[in-house]
Amino acid sequence: MKNLQKIVIIDDEMILRNGFKYLCDWESHGFTIAGEAANGIEGFHLVEQIRPEIVITDIVMPGMDGISLTAQIKEHFPDTHIIVLSSYDDFSYAKSGFKLGIDDYLLKPELEASDLLHLLERLSISDNLTDKKSTASQFFQEILTFYSIEEKLCLAEFRDRGIFFQQTAPYILLVTSYTGSLPLHRFLPSITDSWLKFFPRFPSISCVTNHGNCCILFQIPSSLTAPSEDELSAFIRELEQLLLSPFLFACSSPFSSLEGLSQIYEEMCRLLSYRFYFPDKKLLTEQDIHKGDVSFPEALFTRCLDPLHLENARSLIYSYIEAVQKQAGTDVFTLKKQVENAVYTLIQALSDASFSTDEINSGKVMLFKRMDLSSDCDSLKQVLEETFCSLEDIVKKGTKERESSLFYQIEDYIRQNCDQELKLSELAKRFSINYTYLSTLFYQNTREHFPDYLNRTRVERAKELLRTTDDSIQCISENCGFMNQGYFSKVFKKIMSCSPKEYRKLYHRKS
Repeated sequence: MKNLQKIVIIDDEMILRNGFKYLCDWESHGFTIAGEAANGIEGFHLVEQIRPEIVITDIVMPGMDGISLTAQIKEHFPDTHIIVLSSYDDFSYAKSGFKLGIDDYLLKPELEASDLLHLLERLSISDNLTDKKSTASQFFQEILTFYSIEEKLCLAEFRDRGIFFQQTAPYILLVTSYTGSLPLHRFLPSITDSWLKFFPRFPSISCVTNHGNCCILFQIPSSLTAPSEDELSAFIRELEQLLLSPFLFACSSPFSSLEGLSQIYEEMCRLLSYRFYFPDKKLLTEQDIHKGDVSFPEALFTRCLDPLHLENARSLIYSYIEAVQKQAGTDVFTLKKQVENAVYTLIQALSDASFSTDEINSGKVMLFKRMDLSSDCDSLKQVLEETFCSLEDIVKKGTKERESSLFYQIEDYIRQNCDQELKLSELAKRFSINYTYLSTLFYQNTREHFPDYLNRTRVERAKELLRTTDDSIQCISENCGFMNQGYFSKVFKKIMSCSPKEYRKLYHRKS
């Protein structure tokens, strides 16, 4: 008698579970509904008892949802096939299950018996389940991602599965990632057919890894030369028309042995991360990537933090991005973090200059996430341009408010004249306000008393002179309004936790 493959149905809707039982004549297709459960916790206990070949589970269930159930099953029974049922509302959540090892998903509103049976037949396991060797594609995936195997044994394993590689001819590995909405393995037969259409004389094998990468391994027979970039690009363009999605393939240099295939695969995955710099390219090789990073000009950027001249900071950041793109050797993560750090510093500079940054600070996490998700340099620049527009709006609004603000006028006067002897009583007379009111106004706006505020303003001036001039400490202390160098050094160290001399040394060392 034919062995039937066991299916367990896990869904909190009884009507759906009953519907599955009578969806078709299961036994005539080689399957049997071996059990059912109403939630993930019951479902996992049932899987432990029955050990089915296939589990069909809902996503949203009480107790334990479908994604958590998938993780549990794959941890304890990794060979079990899992099909997830999802509605349109939780479709995006369902897709996250592919990282855990689900085999496919079906949309409840579109569920048809023919689609389900076709999927089950593709996943089906023959009577001699434990003894059956994996398919050529499965074996290819295993040696790509799990282990290496001696060349002769590897060729024999492929030969047993109908793939006849020669012992001495070189190989090339192609790897691409797919960002479309449907599982890539659904298209693997079509991808294989397209490859054979373009390159019928090159022995080859393809697979889709658990990470969703499509890989094609082909060999160059001694009587042939390797396909040209134009020929490979023509194949890729046909794939793009077939899957309605852009593709970039990382292409290895020719290699002579399959024993190090997993290392070559990892190198191709790393190479794919540089697609950020090549949005229009179809084929990427190691020769396209230049070694060495482009350093961000930290010292120069420090001099571009004037909120009233944001165009200087913008120009510097854009120049950095363009230099990195031209070099195409800096890690993409590093580039994005440098840009994010620069934006963070600019926002802080606006805040330090008493501009209102509450709104942009509240959206900072989302802003940096958009930068992280940018797919190429142009999309990163677009996010950056929107950010600078927001920063400029903050400065324009704040500047307009400040121009009509009495306290800002007083602050500006102090900054412009901090090298002179300044007294609160004289400021009150100059701006025609009450001495006591001015003292209160200072504390309300700065949380400092006037002498402390004046000292801090003078220290800020001194810091700028220490960074940008070679003047002596004595000269700088006089130009900042301090009565003598000793008092200047004492105040500077109190505010900055280092002496003026130490500050200058530290700054030039960083620069």
